[in-house]
Amino acid sequence: MKMNKEWMFLIILTVYVCISPCIASATGFAVGPPSINFTVPVDGENTVVVYVTSHDYNGEVVVGTENIPFRFSPEVIQLSNTDENRRIELTFYGNKSVKEETYSGKLTFLGSTEKNIVGGVKIKVAVNHTSHASNLYHSTASIPFDADTGGIQGSIVGSLQANSTIIWTLIVMVSLILGIVIGRRKT
Repeated sequence: MKMNKEWMFLIILTVYVCISPCIASATGFAVGPPSINFTVPVDGENTVVVYVTSHDYNGEVVVGTENIPFRFSPEVIQLSNTDENRRIELTFYGNKSVKEETYSGKLTFLGSTEKNIVGGVKIKVAVNHTSHASNLYHSTASIPFDADTGGIQGSIVGSLQANSTIIWTLIVMVSLILGIVIGRRKT
């Protein structure tokens, strides 16, 4: 049986669609919950918790912020390839030089080896900066996150939701190929 150009194109496209999600999700670690909402007193501090699971990643994770005008610590986390649901406490410090309001942004987690970034994760953050220290921390994760169940379920479900286009494209491609194969057998 001789392969024509259409079959070659379909095979290459199918392989690409199957491999691209694996390449995109190979950051080596996951962080949860997908969003956090907390309060930082103007003249104080507040500690929030994130959970990190390593997928065969050994190295530093540099923690940073986007659009959040507060100092925090630690800025670097050392991960080993056996970390699962490792509890990381991030302490945010109030900033008297900025207004009392709610700041929305992101926490960034960048895995690095020497001078190269190998992957990263961002989670949404809303920080209420106020002189009143009530209700300091609560998570607003839209996907349930439970660290005691042995996995970062929110990250997994979030990844599936984010990659739903790729998954549906793959299903359509497989259906088309099966339709072509069945159609050609009957003729």
